[in-house]
Amino acid sequence: MPDLPSSLKGWYERKSSLLVERGVKIGIFDSPEGRDKNSFGVSLELDSRISYLTVWDSGEVQISSIDLDTDLAPKEEYRESVPEGDLLVIADNLATWVFRT
Repeated sequence: MPDLPSSLKGWYERKSSLLVERGVKIGIFDSPEGRDKNSFGVSLELDSRISYLTVWDSGEVQISSIDLDTDLAPKEEYRESVPEGDLLVIADNLATWVFRT
């Protein structure tokens, strides 16, 4: 099973400078060591659009996005056993979504 927290951390390290240059506020969330399931999460915020992506070392992924100008509740999706390649596509898609007008 791929190490999704490490994969998302790598994605964040590669993309964060460009995202910040474009005005995105980024938050990162790393679970304390020793948890039954370790996780890592990234939030991206630009104007009214906010996305969250959280991954666990169990292969689970939680995807959330909201446009505060048009949505009253976030769109959320939970997936089990996500391959690393799919995770990177999800992360890129969320970053692209934040920039849509």
